[in-house]
Amino acid sequence: MIRGDSVEYVELQKWCEQCSLLPAHPKRIMSCEIGIREGLGSKIIMDTFMKRLKEKSNSEYVHVGIDPYDDLKYQHYDNQPAYKADYTNDMRDTMLQDFKFYRKEGVFKPYIMTDVKYMYEEFWTEPYHFVHFDGPHMTADVLTQAIYFANRSIEGTRFVFDDYTKYGMDQVAFTLTYFGFKTIEAAENKICLEKQT
Repeated sequence: MIRGDSVEYVELQKWCEQCSLLPAHPKRIMSCEIGIREGLGSKIIMDTFMKRLKEKSNSEYVHVGIDPYDDLKYQHYDNQPAYKADYTNDMRDTMLQDFKFYRKEGVFKPYIMTDVKYMYEEFWTEPYHFVHFDGPHMTADVLTQAIYFANRSIEGTRFVFDDYTKYGMDQVAFTLTYFGFKTIEAAENKICLEKQT
């Protein structure tokens, strides 16, 4: 059983279902999750997009998952010291096994690395239609990620931020207005923004 470490997965699925897939027939639909952990968020995103694309489009679909695992020690929150979280390599191996079907289908592309390395390497040139931010919870880190993906977004792209009350989401949301994003809906733990211009 694939588990998650958060809440409001119903909202995550709803925001995936409502996400625009403009342009109507792109070469590739892209989604991403920063912070895979055991994989429930990525599974919900992939299942929802695969179902929608099967019904309405012949476009290729790719979901990028970014997580270094390896029990790294780093600062997780603005006002707390660095510490190790339980993101073990055993957890990574279990996730990869659980996602064997998605990998075989060519849908799930795991990047076992930090978000910083992923952004530096520039693996994909296509825009992202949906991004779930559930990695580092330092305001500076989330802001850096948001700007990176905002520069690789199109009209209708949705950003979902997990645990948004634990960092400066007001600053992140304000910065994203310069990229045409507006807040669509805020739940207790997750918030959804959409690029409207």
